[in-house]
Amino acid sequence: MEEFIKALREQHAALNQQAADLRAQEKGDEAVFSTVRANVYDICATVMNVQVKKGDVPGFGRMLDRFQREWGAALDAAKRQDNAKKICVEETKLEALADVRTRFEELGCE
Repeated sequence: MEEFIKALREQHAALNQQAADLRAQEKGDEAVFSTVRANVYDICATVMNVQVKKGDVPGFGRMLDRFQREWGAALDAAKRQDNAKKICVEETKLEALADVRTRFEELGCE
């Protein structure tokens, strides 16, 4: 599990660096989406670390399900409001979450 957490933290750092590079290139919109992705990896690494300490690794899968529901509902709300920026942010969060879920499932923990 430590390797999984380490991989999430590395992805978080890489995306934060990418966001900084994009801001330096005056590509603010793209930087925002890199930051959003970075935040998802950071949240997931933190939650996984807590679950490992609690001895409840499968609990991480339940948290991923919760994030999926909540962020999916936020996406639906953004669509109803026709809020293009929020739609893009929520889609970005869900895409990053899907990557985390795939990596977690590959560990055979769910």
